[in-house]
Amino acid sequence: MSENLYFIEILARALQEPDVESALKKAFAEIKQMGTQKRYLKGFRNFELFMEAAYLRHEITVTDCVRELIAQLATGMFEGTEHEMELVLNIIRSHPELQAEYEEICRWEASEDLKQGFPVVGLFNDKGLVGERTFEKVPGRKSFNDILPGNYIIKLVNTGWVIWEGELTVEELMCTKALPLAAETEGIQIEHTSEKDLLNNGQVILRTYAGIESGSIEIELTR
Repeated sequence: MSENLYFIEILARALQEPDVESALKKAFAEIKQMGTQKRYLKGFRNFELFMEAAYLRHEITVTDCVRELIAQLATGMFEGTEHEMELVLNIIRSHPELQAEYEEICRWEASEDLKQGFPVVGLFNDKGLVGERTFEKVPGRKSFNDILPGNYIIKLVNTGWVIWEGELTVEELMCTKALPLAAETEGIQIEHTSEKDLLNNGQVILRTYAGIESGSIEIELTR
């Protein structure tokens, strides 16, 4: 647990309790008590700043707290550890309305950032970075080869925004029937196996192509 953001894990636990309001009151008391310790002084100050941002001249509610966390994550201002980030994301994912709000902010931020400079798109799996592609021109297309089925994340590297997170399946990346000989495929356009509109606005398109031992994906930025 990060001492400077120790309150994140405490809030995360409270927000997953059946009686959230009661759990949150206890969490505030625990955070305040820990904040009297020297090692947590800076963390408690960060908590106070966090609550000031959530307050916004109104009574603090659970929704205020969660939405402040959502805004920090979606805009790249969250400074917690990977574990703390995962805790907050688990809360968001467990509530469809919060998930929708988070995804909407991410789509808007990614859409705005695509307009600035040369976009650099990164592909990640559970082992880390698979590769990066720089779009010197938009509209434009870039490909990633030797892609195996599994879970992937596509980020705009310039800012760290997660554009898409999901599974690339066997059906999308692996051929279910034998391919013709290379000589027979010259001049033939291979059809993609799937197409995804990642921002739901036609601006970022993901296409998958199947291969024998691995597949490939193509990312198109339309504007």
